Amino acid sequence: MRTVLLTAALLALAACGRDEPPVAPAPPEAPAAPAAPQPAEPPTPPDAMSASRLTMIDASGAPGLHLFCGNRAGNLVIHAPGLTPIASEDRLTLGAGDEAFAFAADLDAPGPGVTGRGLPEADLFARMARGEPVRAVYGAQNVGPLRAETPAALRAFVAQCGGLPDR
Repeated sequence: MRTVLLTAALLALAACGRDEPPVAPAPPEAPAAPAAPQPAEPPTPPDAMSASRLTMIDASGAPGLHLFCGNRAGNLVIHAPGLTPIASEDRLTLGAGDEAFAFAADLDAPGPGVTGRGLPEADLFARMARGEPVRAVYGAQNVGPLRAETPAALRAFVAQCGGLPDR
């Protein structure tokens, strides 16, 4: 019986002293790569549904302004996605060349960005049609100089919204 106990003890000790390589845990699954961010579409103002739309871009091609005209005769809606609303600022100024045109800032418009609206002067569209650079100023913030995304889009927008003939 001693032999059996001695053999069992030796086998137990031998089993404890083995140098077996540890089992590596399974590597965690790599997280899925995040989807590339898509540029946000500007909100379309309710009174500009079925409107003509023009995107003004900066030198890098990034959108700086979205202009809408349409359902309300003569009304122009300006959306500047890069500007931050200020509760005490109620004017968004749109400049074309060296002339400034004031519009009422819509402080209740959905964000992000600042939206302005109003009746534009014909000179604004004439200056835009000539290719004069466009800027927007809101409080101490500004965006520009900007140009139309394409010359054809500018001509179509001015023809529909500014009453100027399509060239």
